[in-house]
Amino acid sequence: MGRALNSLLAGGVIVSGGTVRESVLFRRVRVNSYSLVEHSVLFDDVEVGRYCRIKNAIIDKNVKIPPHTEIGYDLELDRARGFTVTPEGVVVVPKGYRF
Repeated sequence: MGRALNSLLAGGVIVSGGTVRESVLFRRVRVNSYSLVEHSVLFDDVEVGRYCRIKNAIIDKNVKIPPHTEIGYDLELDRARGFTVTPEGVVVVPKGYRF
């Protein structure tokens, strides 16, 4: 069973066995089983694979995040992937990014 706590979810969002905390999810976002999304904004058509952990992130449209991916936990790894990381530690994943 999916859970969304203190979050705002648009129409068409599916939280399928994952957990969303203090986040904003736009249209057609899917959070799959055993995944955690915290303090983040996910724009249209983002899919979060199983066992992912995402925190302090802004993920632009049309991004598919593969299973077991972590974003916002190792900021140096996030920079190495080409993501923008703000001085406050917010990770920005660009539109259409492919892992």
